[in-house]
Amino acid sequence: MLPDLPEPDQQFLKQVTEFVDRKVIPAADALDAAETYPGSLVAMMKDIGFFSASTRSLTTYCLALEELARGWLSLIPIANAHTSSVWTLKHHGTERQKQKWLPRLLSGDLLACLGLTEPHAGSDLQAVTSTATRVGTDWSIRAQKTLITHSDHSDAMMILVRTSPWSKGQPGLSLFMLHRDEWEVKRRLPKLGSKGIETCEVSVNDIVIPGDRLVGGTAGHGFAQVMDALEVGRLAVASAAVGVGRSALWNAVDYINRREAFGGVVADMPAVQARIAEVATALAAAKALTLGAAQAKERGGRRDLETSSAKVFASETAVKASLVAMELAGGNGYLEELRFARILRDAALFLAGEGANGVLNALIGTRIVRGEKDLTWI
Repeated sequence: MLPDLPEPDQQFLKQVTEFVDRKVIPAADALDAAETYPGSLVAMMKDIGFFSASTRSLTTYCLALEELARGWLSLIPIANAHTSSVWTLKHHGTERQKQKWLPRLLSGDLLACLGLTEPHAGSDLQAVTSTATRVGTDWSIRAQKTLITHSDHSDAMMILVRTSPWSKGQPGLSLFMLHRDEWEVKRRLPKLGSKGIETCEVSVNDIVIPGDRLVGGTAGHGFAQVMDALEVGRLAVASAAVGVGRSALWNAVDYINRREAFGGVVADMPAVQARIAEVATALAAAKALTLGAAQAKERGGRRDLETSSAKVFASETAVKASLVAMELAGGNGYLEELRFARILRDAALFLAGEGANGVLNALIGTRIVRGEKDLTWI
C-alpha cells in the first residue's frame, strides 16, 4: 500500500485484496481447470466498484490490477478491455456518448470488450481491413476479428474499422460502439493460459448502426484513440505481470519452506535464497517502473515509451519468476495440482498481450537512437 494514496483509494485496494484472498484464490484452480467463466466473481468485482477503478488515479488502478492478477489472471482481460473502452470514451467520446455509455460502463451494468485484432493486424493495427461504409447518416460495418477476449460475455464492443477503404495505414481508421446482438462469435479459440475467459473469432455482417456510435463523432481518428488507450492497457498488463510474478514468488517460498532435500529444508540453502532474492529484486524493479509510467501517463499526453518499457520488463520478469518458481519446486513443479504450471502458462500471455515485446522494444530503441528528447524516465 502506498502511503500517499487518498483514504478512499486505500480502502478500495483493501477491498480488492480481501476479495482476492477470500474469493478468487480459493476458486481459481477449479475454475481454470474446468475452463469455466467466472460469472460470480465478475459480479463481485462489480459490487466492489472494480469497473469504475479507472476513475481513480492510474496508480491505484495499477495496484488493483496487480492484486487481481495475484489471484487469477483470467479476471484481468475482463477488466483491461473494459477499462480501455472507458478510457477512450472518457477522453475522446462526444458529450452525448459520455452521457449515454459511461454511467452504465462505470457501474459494471454494461461490460465492454475491444475488437481490434485481425488475422493480419495484431501488433500492426494499421493493417486493419474491416470496414464501415456510410449509409446516409448511419454506418454499415463489415468486420472479421480474431483474438477478441471476453467477446461472448460482454454487452458492448469498441471496434476498430476502416472508414476510408481506399486509404492505407493510420488514416481512415475509426472506432465504433456495438451492442452484443450486433456481432457474432464464430468460434472460441483454444489457448495456453487464462482459461477462465473466452478468446474468440467474431464477425460483424453488414450491420447498420446509427451515426452517433462513431467514437468522437468524426471519422479517421480511431488509430490515435486506440494508441492512447493501449498505453493504459500496457500499464494494465505490466501491473498484472507483477501480480502473477508475486504469486509465483510466494507460491515458491511457501513450497520450499516445506520441502526437504539433502538432509535439510530447501529454503535454508544459500543458492536457493539467492534465486529468490533475484526474483524479488526484479519484481520490485518492474513494479517501480510500472508505477512510474502510470504517474507519467496521469500527467497527460502520450507516454508510449514509458508504458512500453514497463510492459516489456514486467512481462519478462513474470515469466522468469514463474520459471524459477517451477524449478525450485523440482519435479512437483510440473504438476497441475501445485499451481506452478498454471502460473507459468498465464505469465506467457504477457509476452504478446498489448503489443509483442519485440515490437515494443523496436519502438523504444528507434525513438532513442533517432533523438527522442524526453528521456527523463530513464
